[in-house]
Amino acid sequence: MNQSVVKWVNPFELKQSKEVANLYSLPENYETIKENISKVGILTPLNVIEGVVVSGNLRLRIAMELGQMLVPVIYLPKQNISAKLLAVSYAQQRIKKYSEILEEYEILEAEYPVGKGCRTDLNPEFKKNAEKRKALNISKDKINKLKTIKVLAKKLYGSGSDESKKLWMQIDEEKVTLSRIQKTLKRESEIRENETIIPSSFEVVTDNVKVFNKPCENMTEVADKSVACIMTSPPYFGMRDYGTGKDQRGLERDINEYIKGLVNDFKDCYRVLKDNGSLWVNINEPVIDGEYYSISHQFAMAMRKEGWKLNDEIIWIKRNANFTQAKRVIRAHEYIFHFVKSSKYHYDLSWMSELNDPENLISFGTSGKISNLISSMDFRDSIVRTNGNNMSDLRKACKEQGFNLTHSAGYPISIPLIAILTSSKVGDTILDIYSGTATTGEAALATKRKYVGYEIKPEFVMASKVRLDSYVNEELYQAA
Repeated sequence: MNQSVVKWVNPFELKQSKEVANLYSLPENYETIKENISKVGILTPLNVIEGVVVSGNLRLRIAMELGQMLVPVIYLPKQNISAKLLAVSYAQQRIKKYSEILEEYEILEAEYPVGKGCRTDLNPEFKKNAEKRKALNISKDKINKLKTIKVLAKKLYGSGSDESKKLWMQIDEEKVTLSRIQKTLKRESEIRENETIIPSSFEVVTDNVKVFNKPCENMTEVADKSVACIMTSPPYFGMRDYGTGKDQRGLERDINEYIKGLVNDFKDCYRVLKDNGSLWVNINEPVIDGEYYSISHQFAMAMRKEGWKLNDEIIWIKRNANFTQAKRVIRAHEYIFHFVKSSKYHYDLSWMSELNDPENLISFGTSGKISNLISSMDFRDSIVRTNGNNMSDLRKACKEQGFNLTHSAGYPISIPLIAILTSSKVGDTILDIYSGTATTGEAALATKRKYVGYEIKPEFVMASKVRLDSYVNEELYQAA
């Protein structure tokens, strides 16, 4: 039969492809396509094999809905491939949702297998099959993400559950990137795994390191005026749920309650801090209902009312700021406030004499005899080389210890290093009341200081142990 011959056929004599109906949903512009066909008719012929439409099922459906009596058809010879593969092969021009792309690829995997770990350059059949997959223009990166998402979603929610359906609807509507969804599901999966691994309480107690698994409001373990420097970063308002309950810092009902809670957390800091000590607080500014509320500076003013002296305001400039498409610039900085108890605070910049900062990323006047820090600090590298502070490295190390680190937030070690070197001496005690995974602790121990941290999540205290183990000589860990 001549394949190029167009015949006019009654659409009701043709069959829609069940495989196409199962694989693909109606496009969002279906009604627009239908309106166009009602005006000008079907211009592109339907491809038909043995009475089944393999290309043009959408047009056939519209023609039947419109009651059209004739549609253009080209009859094709029978092909020696499965009906599912045939449906995929003739649908490459279709605009598809992510769930449809994944289902397509799974069909291709079954039809064109490539052995796991096999070199396609040494196996002609695998090479041929791999090329057939590539010919369908499906991104390998997207496929890998979609496959991972499917595995994680099935593990978390089960197949066909309401949660799973909502997730794939969100994916298909592209409201969130695949990377973000994959990251979220992975974190949820790790949290669930941790539920059977992490103890209800875990503390680190050595001569030089103490990380207490408790809130910081009453630091009964720390003596009056025994801490030289406090370097910390509280949870930001409305940005992250650390899974420690509804009363956790950062998830308050409103800004005033958040600031009140922060100020209360720092009350006992005033007691334990030396009269010549320093408190450094890194805090970010969230967008709430489309605007900034100057939470950072509201916090600073509230601290002043409590008796703290605001000595300095530093801007930390970040090169890895989160991308946003809002009608405002991408926020690429955070604040670091330096509070003191009196004007006679310890402040030593002698360490800057050994600083190599030719681009003046944090200093000014390094080429002369006198140097000083500048208010905007661009931490594009570590100031002092220490054991790594890479969160992926720490996550890997925690995994090797048998648990998952779900914590991803954390400042670079440069921040606590600058605060510690400037406002304390060798042998002094450094405190972080929101210890997290003890980045401040690493900076303290690397510069021969002692460290005390408070952290309410046992998982993070366990990660702190992993991070700080190499610095600790005498180990005495207590777990309950």
